[in-house]
Amino acid sequence: MTGPAGQGWATPLDAGDAGVALPGTLAERPFGVHFRMARWKSLVVLIAIPAMLFLVQIIVFQPVVLIEGPADPNKPTLSPLTIVATGLSTAITAFLSTVLVAKMAKVPWRAVFRHKRTFDWRRLGIYLLGSAGVVGLGVLATVLIAPGSNGWGAFEVGATTVAVLVATLLATPLQSAGEEIAFRGAVIPAASSWFRSTRLAIVFGILVSGALFAAVHVSLDPWLVSYLFVFSACTAIMGLISGGLEAAMAFHVSNNVLVGILNALFAGGGASVIDRGAGSGPGASLVILMVMNVLAVVMVWLVERAKRSNSTAPTPGNR
Repeated sequence: MTGPAGQGWATPLDAGDAGVALPGTLAERPFGVHFRMARWKSLVVLIAIPAMLFLVQIIVFQPVVLIEGPADPNKPTLSPLTIVATGLSTAITAFLSTVLVAKMAKVPWRAVFRHKRTFDWRRLGIYLLGSAGVVGLGVLATVLIAPGSNGWGAFEVGATTVAVLVATLLATPLQSAGEEIAFRGAVIPAASSWFRSTRLAIVFGILVSGALFAAVHVSLDPWLVSYLFVFSACTAIMGLISGGLEAAMAFHVSNNVLVGILNALFAGGGASVIDRGAGSGPGASLVILMVMNVLAVVMVWLVERAKRSNSTAPTPGNR
């Protein structure tokens, strides 16, 4: 995966893409590390994004609290209203993060989503299908290798199950894509702008994004925190390879929607409960899902390599 100026990352261009960087972005650097802003502005972004997520969730969740009562912060229930509120609050945070980082870096808001090419909806669709397959394999491997680690109960479909499924299909994509926009589209460019070296910028951006991503999930389980960090790093690398957020958003959406559907179906007809306490997670079985994340990165690399090969292949009339 060699890129311009020997930086080690490719910025793939589709056929018909001009390959021209947006105003204010760094054409010589790959997606994710293609902004530059003053360090104080970077700090504002890095502090503001998790703070905005926290404040927006407090506001959006007020109707949920009035209807369902206060939730246990250590064992929140994934009710239909909770899923919808999570999706809406994350989407709002993603919008605010896009506006903030674009303002601070003085770049068009579109630069949060891609670099040196257009945002590719076809690419997004391809990665949704591919990611669904990878996630499905990861779930199957977990069931076969570490049965019982997923905490599933009896298979049952009741009124609550149907409501949770509908909420998952409608709101979970907002939550998943929103997290990618905020933590990979905004946080990584803000953190990476501290370094002129591309390699140092990439490493620092991935570390900061992973740390904040794990922190906002408020888990005390070391295995789960490790998994969140690996997940974050893998989706960040997807952006570096592909030149945009399509692959990361597709993988995150596929992962959360598929897991959400399975959790709903095997919740005994009720709503799932998340236990965030220390030692509450599935433990070492999360290594299986970490491998799944790495396989998703390999998938993205193979797809992008194929796209580059197709775009550079001579047509019959040009032989």
